[in-house]
Amino acid sequence: MLRLTLAQVRAQLGRVLASGVAIVIAVAFVVSTLVLGSTISASVTASLAGQYRSSAVVVDDVGGAAAAAAAAERVAGVPGVRAVSVDAQAPVKVTGGGTGSHYGTVSSLAESPELRWQTLTEGRFPSAPGEIAVGSDAGLAVGDTVAVTVRGVRADEHSERGTESATVVGEIDLSGTAQRLDGVSAFATADQLDSWAGDAAHRELRVAGDGDGLTDAVTAALDPGAVVTTGAERAEQASAGYLGDVDEIRNVLLAFAAVAVVVAGLVIANTFAVLFASRTRELALLRCVGATAAQIRRGARIEALVLGAVASAAGVLVGIALAWTVTRAATAFDAPVPLDTLAVPLGGVVAGFAVGVVVTLIAAVAPARAATRVSPLAALTPVEAGAEPATVSRLRVAAGIAGFVGGGAVLALGVAEEQVMLACAGGITTALGVVLLGRIVVPRAVAVLGRAPARLVGPLGELAVGNALRNPRRTTATATALLVGVTVTATMVVGIATVGAAAPHALDEQFPVDVTVDAESALPANLGTLARDTTHVTAAATLLGSEVRSADGHRIDVLGVDVSDVAATLRVPLTLPRTGEISLSPEQLGAIGSSPGSRLELENSGVRRQLTVASGREGQPALVTTADAVALGGVPRSVWIRLADDLSDPDRTAALDEITSLAEELAPTADVGGAVAMRAAVASVLDVLLLVVVGLLSVAVLIALIGVGSTMALSVVERRRETGLLRALGVTRAGVRCVLICEAVLVAVVASVLGVLLGTVLGSAGTASVFGADALVPGAVPWLQLVTIVLVGGIAGVVAALVPARTAAKVTPLQALAG
Repeated sequence: MLRLTLAQVRAQLGRVLASGVAIVIAVAFVVSTLVLGSTISASVTASLAGQYRSSAVVVDDVGGAAAAAAAAERVAGVPGVRAVSVDAQAPVKVTGGGTGSHYGTVSSLAESPELRWQTLTEGRFPSAPGEIAVGSDAGLAVGDTVAVTVRGVRADEHSERGTESATVVGEIDLSGTAQRLDGVSAFATADQLDSWAGDAAHRELRVAGDGDGLTDAVTAALDPGAVVTTGAERAEQASAGYLGDVDEIRNVLLAFAAVAVVVAGLVIANTFAVLFASRTRELALLRCVGATAAQIRRGARIEALVLGAVASAAGVLVGIALAWTVTRAATAFDAPVPLDTLAVPLGGVVAGFAVGVVVTLIAAVAPARAATRVSPLAALTPVEAGAEPATVSRLRVAAGIAGFVGGGAVLALGVAEEQVMLACAGGITTALGVVLLGRIVVPRAVAVLGRAPARLVGPLGELAVGNALRNPRRTTATATALLVGVTVTATMVVGIATVGAAAPHALDEQFPVDVTVDAESALPANLGTLARDTTHVTAAATLLGSEVRSADGHRIDVLGVDVSDVAATLRVPLTLPRTGEISLSPEQLGAIGSSPGSRLELENSGVRRQLTVASGREGQPALVTTADAVALGGVPRSVWIRLADDLSDPDRTAALDEITSLAEELAPTADVGGAVAMRAAVASVLDVLLLVVVGLLSVAVLIALIGVGSTMALSVVERRRETGLLRALGVTRAGVRCVLICEAVLVAVVASVLGVLLGTVLGSAGTASVFGADALVPGAVPWLQLVTIVLVGGIAGVVAALVPARTAAKVTPLQALAG
């Protein structure tokens, strides 16, 4: 039986190809995702290993400068230790060099050549105060003068520690390293970094030395509780900090891969139905010569196992090749994430291979059972497709209705309560209910939509509709494969579009001002006036900032406002103070233990002032009047700017660019933000996300269209005599092709329409569960894109049916009538 089965696979290799391609694509998707995840982890760890390669021992978090120096002195006296370096690191903002402001980290350079891992590409290492080296991707050149602002930690909140000028004297090679993920990388001497950051910097000791017991010896020399690891262990720990989101990204990609696997399973089932239907006589003859039903089933399983194993192995190789291609492309385009160490995990290879084989075996179960029902007498009669009963299992109907109604209720509850996870659960349940009800919904949809081709094409169109309805189980399975892919695609397309429309309102709530210019140091007094004169600006207000303390020691950053000027800049009303008042958000009220109407004493530089507390909106800053801010030592710290209403996106961008240029010229260390900047960032992210998601889900749709072609191939086999009769009655070859193409287009369009409708509901509900139902904008639904999806589905149906239709048209009437 094994030899016979393998011979059958070789003889019908062309028909096996459709299933093989579906398996290869699905397995390649899974394997490439797992390989890329492992590659990122391995590459990041390998790049960090260079920093710790010469370190035998690393002592993490050794405290401030004095504590670190004392610990280094003790470690230096340990036998076997050759060198010790105190590595300090702090967050930094670097401004200048004509490239604007960059955020990243500043690190100290080891004095010992053995522990200095950095490699120069240009210039020299810093050796004096006011000198820094920068990473090769910083966009700064040797000789540039920049403003360096080290951000420290004070009173448990982030704050600026002052800005100083520095000259770039060297460039460090950071190509292919994880340090690029931290933004700009700056390097200075240990003394310089101590001067800038003080005890706010994070410090660790790196130790070079020999000896098997060196780690224990270093541990013994330090205070109890010191965190001592080897250099290799520290590299792995550091890489974990860079890889926090990699697992989430991998899981999202695996979710898309799961969609592709499910669709592939439906396609494989259809393809095996084609294979076994085309061998009806052959199977019946085997029964005539003594083969049992069990042997037929075993042969079918062997065939599925062989196909699954071969296609899965090919899918594994294709997945690895695809991952390698991505790594090469990332390296060629100088991607910020290092991908120079291709890591192929054995578990990923085994998982991908197992998924392909198991899905193939499961998908072949039903066709294999159908093959054993072939009677010996079938060998003496032509292959003919009989009409299937239209009845559907009551259990299936009940489960489908329960899923659809129950999932819809949960989805509605998620929208009403603005709970996105609840809405997701409801949406998935609703989609499963629709899939279960497909045996009822799809044939009826085919009958309704089939009226159009019946009128346009005439009798041939009616015949195509009848053929699609004759085998509702297979038609539904084919449509479901495409329905799944289109539903997920439409959900993401609608979700992204509606989020893009709802985001501006949400950003207005979070950022009540179009554009803000903020700085920790004083801004030029004329910046607000000059900003008001720029294009598309209708109002600008300068706010005075001051850091004050309450009587019980709480630090509060207050902004002094001219009420009339600030009111003109607001998109969303804030609670503006009156003279003698301080307006605090509910969060601030809770933090300082105060309540509206109470008196709050504030102090700055010896000046004390008592103000009445007023309750403000959530998220707003602490606001006082300009007069109160001046009394508390306030200086210009922020400018709030309002743009003209109803500006186009290009006009908003142009206005933002002009304001940013003005701010960089007058206040290089200032930050430009606000709703407009966030809108631009969100729009950019959504555009990239849309491209990525549609590209990923196209894999599932491609597999589903292979299934449409398989269904048409089965129709050709089962309706061979019918085709011959049509030819004998005068139907041309073009007419035969027209019937099959109409049938394929009808199934593809029905699946696409149902998928688009379901995806529109799910995508809109998802957005409403995040932003609220009021945030939905009816015009935000991308109707043109959704119509395009349906049209593409119909065109793809034509493409999928071309080969089967051509095969059917080649058969002569006599050949077809002979069976």
